[in-house]
Amino acid sequence: MTDSENPTQETNGVTAVDAETFTERGMQLCRKARWRDAIEPLRRATELAPSAGLAFYYLGDAYNHTDQLPAALSAFETAAQLLTDNWRALKGVGIVLDRMRRPQEAAAAYQKARDAQKR
Repeated sequence: MTDSENPTQETNGVTAVDAETFTERGMQLCRKARWRDAIEPLRRATELAPSAGLAFYYLGDAYNHTDQLPAALSAFETAAQLLTDNWRALKGVGIVLDRMRRPQEAAAAYQKARDAQKR
C-alpha cells in the first residue's frame, strides 16, 4: 500500500479533513438514532484524530445506546479529558456508570457535570 492509499499516513491536513468527514457522518447517524451505523465512522475518526473530543463524545453516545457500556465509558471519559469542562461528556460518564451499577462513581460524575455547567 502506498502512502496515498493509506489516509493515516498522509499529511496531518488530509488526515484532519478525513477525521472531520467521519465525525460528521457519525454525528448525522446519531441524530437519526442509527447508533450501530454511527460507531464505525466515529471509531475511524478517533483513530485519525485521537485528540478530537467531539468524535469521542458521539462514539460514547453510540456505544451507550447499543449497550456496549465499557466502550461507552471509555469514550465518554476520553471526551471529558479532551473537552475540558464539557458537562455533556461528564454527564455521559455518569449515565454509563449508573447503567453499570456504580452509583457512587456516577454521583461524582454528575456533580462534576453540574459544576462544569455552572462555569
